[in-house]
Amino acid sequence: MKKWICLFGMMTCFLFCTISVRADAVWSPQDDFYEKHRDDCKYVDRQFIADGPDGVVILYESPESDKEVAAWENGYQTWIQFTYVDKQGIVWGYPSDRPAMTGVAPADGGWMPMEYMKLVYDSISFMEEHRDQLEHQEGVLDESYEGEIYIWEYPGSKNKMSNSYMREYSSIYTDEEGHSWGWAMSNTYNWICLDNPAAEYEELYPNGAPQYGVEDDKEIKEGETQTSENLTTERIKPQKNHRTIVVVIVLVAAVVLVTIVLLVMLKKRK
Repeated sequence: MKKWICLFGMMTCFLFCTISVRADAVWSPQDDFYEKHRDDCKYVDRQFIADGPDGVVILYESPESDKEVAAWENGYQTWIQFTYVDKQGIVWGYPSDRPAMTGVAPADGGWMPMEYMKLVYDSISFMEEHRDQLEHQEGVLDESYEGEIYIWEYPGSKNKMSNSYMREYSSIYTDEEGHSWGWAMSNTYNWICLDNPAAEYEELYPNGAPQYGVEDDKEIKEGETQTSENLTTERIKPQKNHRTIVVVIVLVAAVVLVTIVLLVMLKKRK
């Protein structure tokens, strides 16, 4: 009996370890630079659109290597999985391995300046923009709404999904059309139209939804490198890590010096 218990325990541990390894393989890029700077990378997992100077965003081997590995034309939309800030304060992004919105998978590897990537307005953007307009109010959707309802990315978004079990919400937002929305904690789709949970987009916004984040897109922060709408004279490129180069040179010189000393000592003994 004890043998079977031990065997079951070993199999359970192996199963969890396998799941952990697979999860790590899915969410961790197979990239040498990332592996060396894992603790300095920030998990992002949000959509961006290429918006670089001269109509293109260039991907480099790493934030410390100017070797070009790919290029995206402006308008290319994809997911950025991790970002890294170098010593000059430049933010670099690494793409996710999930398919881009164009249906074409991103190139294997490659880091690009995030100055040349424009954030796609999403649920996080909406929460940041309307944080002061949210009213904390916990509740449950009226029982009269049974069956499938819609869960939206944010009020006014055209992105939604059908759902039959999400009913609880913890915050209320009222849009410009007077619709009440309840925020239900989820991954991407978080909002329920409390007035009409099963309504289509055209029914809620026959004249079009409010435009969010438009003014933010037009602003260029002080000191920010300008993109295709306001071209910069010099493209952002990786800066080589001179400290690493110096260390390598010193180590090579030390090895050569020690070798020479040993050869001299060996010659004297002879």
